[in-house]
Amino acid sequence: MYFFPLVIQADTGKPIEVIVDAAETDDLEATHGIPEWQTDWTSEYLSAPGVDKYAVKTPGGELIALAAYQIRGRSAYVYILYAESAPHSNPTMNPKSERKYYGIGELLIAYGIKYSIDHGCRGDVVFDAKTDELARHYESDFHARRIPSLESGGPKRYMLADKDAWQLFSKFLKEE
Repeated sequence: MYFFPLVIQADTGKPIEVIVDAAETDDLEATHGIPEWQTDWTSEYLSAPGVDKYAVKTPGGELIALAAYQIRGRSAYVYILYAESAPHSNPTMNPKSERKYYGIGELLIAYGIKYSIDHGCRGDVVFDAKTDELARHYESDFHARRIPSLESGGPKRYMLADKDAWQLFSKFLKEE
């Protein structure tokens, strides 16, 4: 079995295979200018040591999303520092009816689980919910477990581990 990344093309409802690879300078710089992304991926925060950034692209090279992962807790888990869909597919920026691709967030979390496995962290991932709607989505659709935030009043923090992580991750596995 191997990891087989997919997103759904909104206009057809069909899955399309995508490529997840280390983000290049051009990918990060694409977050400046038009179309405008929500985040500057060349920021000091996302450029910190130990932060690995990945780009999701179509086979034709279209940038669909970016994600930043970091090993934390003495190699106990992977923290998904940040994840963002390209403006054309970002649910915060576009209603579902106007998005080009969907299923991107699920893929980025599944890739975080893969990254965790590849780095000896057992597939455990931790991430924050930016909105209450995302928090409900993580709980109901992924069975993510709420854990304490590092700061009082901080964002809602979640963990996927064990069978819940496997359940999500296995959606992106394909037999050889």
